[in-house]
Amino acid sequence: VKAKVKAYEEKNKSQIVIRQSQRADEERCIADRIASETREAERRKREFEEVEKAVASTKRKFKQETTEVMLGERDQVSAEVAAAQMQGYRNELIRQQRGRGGQAPGGGLPRVREPEGGLGKDKVKDRDMYRKRQAAGGGITSENIAVHERDWHLTVASMFPRRSKQ
Repeated sequence: VKAKVKAYEEKNKSQIVIRQSQRADEERCIADRIASETREAERRKREFEEVEKAVASTKRKFKQETTEVMLGERDQVSAEVAAAQMQGYRNELIRQQRGRGGQAPGGGLPRVREPEGGLGKDKVKDRDMYRKRQAAGGGITSENIAVHERDWHLTVASMFPRRSKQ
């Protein structure tokens, strides 16, 4: 049996070598394709993270500028930030990154019909009113455990009223 195999290998050696090289080429192509897909996925992930960071940065900038406008430190929000906010941060930032530039605010049709009495005026006019509003919240965020604990104590107290000592 070994002799027959050996004879067959000697007789068809060139074809065997050709098939082996073809298999090696196919395996190399598959490995290259996997590597390129991995690189492409990493590149897309990096781009997505960059867009997310840019969106977060633009949202922070918009919030800061609107606060400055409310406090009277600034006349109005910058055009590119307002355009990004109106058009949707992601779309606007992608458009700006690709070099097409953003649309100016108010360039399109209004998205919401204005009420008959006109839009309501913003009540925060000055720094004192803004600070009073900030202070009214108590400076405790809803993630703070003290808020939940206080709410729990109030709930329990309302369910089981205290008896007065007489």
